[in-house]
This record gives sequence, structure tokens and C-alpha cells, in this order.
Amino acid sequence: MRRKKRFVYCVIVVAAILSFLVIPVQAQTVKNPVHLRLASMDLGSAWYVYGATFAKLWRGVLPKGSTIDVLPYGGAPANVLLVEKGDAEVAFCNTTVARWAIQGKVAFPKPVPEIRGMVGALDKYYLAAVATKSSGITNLEDVAKKKMPVRIVTQPTGSSGEVSLRLLLEAYGITYDDIKSWGGSVTPTSTGVASNQMIDGKAHIWVQVIVAGHPAISELAISTDVVFLPYSQAIIDKLENYGFQESVLPEKTFKGQDQAVPMVGYPSILIAHRDLNPELAYVLTKSIVENKEQLVKAHAGFKNCIPEDAWKMVQMQIPLHPGAEKYYRERGWMK
Repeated sequence: MRRKKRFVYCVIVVAAILSFLVIPVQAQTVKNPVHLRLASMDLGSAWYVYGATFAKLWRGVLPKGSTIDVLPYGGAPANVLLVEKGDAEVAFCNTTVARWAIQGKVAFPKPVPEIRGMVGALDKYYLAAVATKSSGITNLEDVAKKKMPVRIVTQPTGSSGEVSLRLLLEAYGITYDDIKSWGGSVTPTSTGVASNQMIDGKAHIWVQVIVAGHPAISELAISTDVVFLPYSQAIIDKLENYGFQESVLPEKTFKGQDQAVPMVGYPSILIAHRDLNPELAYVLTKSIVENKEQLVKAHAGFKNCIPEDAWKMVQMQIPLHPGAEKYYRERGWMK
């Protein structure tokens, strides 16, 4: 029953968000209807809301008869593979995972040359370790030193959250097997299940990549007293070696979070297959970059979007799609 209520809640939230979007009239350069598949994340995630928002914008600028499917599963590494295989034309990713993909590192046994960047600097994500106050856990150092039998939940296997959890634990000298040997557990699962387990006291820590206004984390902070665990500078330095960026979660980002918390993170980016029609890529890029006000109305995470830096945060990690590059050069941002 709880899961059904969460599903209804997510649908209502997305519908309410989209009602705020006012689509400006833009010249169309794509003449024929297109079918797009946008890989996002599961219900309750920020990327799913992002996907619904982008789909609304794109329907306003694409030819009549165009369809856009928002795929509610995956996560950054899985989304890269969907694009590589041609199962999605566009997808959400982040700078760190995009770099792993191009280099063939961490989550990718070999390079993925098929992906191209379209829009970067969309937001500011944080790799957060959220503990219930009732667990008494205030930092991960104690978990490692005391060999605590913690129960950890995270996103599905292969997602950026799950892969990042492995790297985070590694920085503390911990493996999944260590936690199991201490009597604890690590459970990769959906956003809804992870939230329910935290609320019901079945899990102690939820490691999730989050953004300001993240739907599931916001709901969790309202339902349960939680603590956002800080990372020491030594841990941050280790994670920076994998492409994470030192970040600070501002105070009062979530209910009950009265202090700023040192973490690591990265911005979200939009990627596409290199064979995506350049004219289509141009139109999709333009509609996102020129509508920050509408994006912010849809989700608070977009308040950190920097349109003029959209190309920089992509090009630093992966090649730009020619259609997107054409738009940025026309704007005078790329020389």
C-alpha cells in the first residue's frame, strides 16, 4: 500500500511541476516528427522529474506527431550503455561517470566512444550518506573502526549511486564483504524501497547521489529524523582521484539539516549518441539552455544551472555533439 501511495505521489508531483512550464515559441529546424527515448532514473528520483520537464519543453519545439519516452530506470552508468546500444537517443549522466565511460575505467571495462555531450552544468549533485538519527551513526569512520553491523541501502547495481558507494567505502578501507562479515548488509534497490526501509528502521544508512530538492530525500527528511554524514578532507582527496569534486551541501538544504556538510559531487549533464541528427541535437540543446526560468520552476536542483557554462562542463569530460557545438558557437560562448 505504501509503494502504491508513493507512485501516486510521484505522478501527482510531476503533473503539478509540468503545469508551471510555459513553453516559449521557438523556430523549428527539425521538419519531420521524431521519436526520442530519454534515459533518466526511477520514480522518486530527481532525474525522473528532470526527464518529464525536458520532455515537456521538447514537445513544444518539435514537429507535431513527435513522441518522447522518459525511461524511468538506469542511472548514469546504465544510461551510458543504453545510449551505446542504441536503446536511448539521449540520457542523463554526470561528469564523473562520463569521464569513466570515455576512458574505460571504474564502471566500464572498455571505453565507450559512442557518447557525445549536449548540455552540462545542469545542477549540483552530492554523493550523500544519510543515516537515521536512531542508528546513532554520525560518521563512517566509526563504522570502519568499530566494525559496526550497519544495514546500507543504495540505488540499483550499476547505477552511479551504487558504484559511488563502492568507491566511498573503499576510501574508508571497507568492502561489501567486510560489512556482511560484521553482521550488516548492503542492499542495492529502487528509490522507493530504499526510502521505505529507512523510514521503517530496516536500514541505517542510505548512500544516494542527491540534488537540492531531491524528491525522495526531501520526503525522507520530513518523515524521519536523519543525519547527513560529513566526509573528512582525507576521504575527499581520495574520491577526487576518481573524478569527484569537493562540495559542501549548504545548511538547511533539507529539513533538520542545520549545518553545512562537506561532501563530494558533480553536475548532471545530458548526453546523446554520436549519430543523433545534428539539427535535432541543436534544437534540443537550445530549448534547454534558453529556458532556465522554466527549469527552476520545475525542480529546485536547476537553480545551480549555468547556461553559459553548459558546453564547458561537457567538453572537459567528453566530446561535444556537433549539433550542440553549433548552438554554443552561434551564441558566442565557444570561440
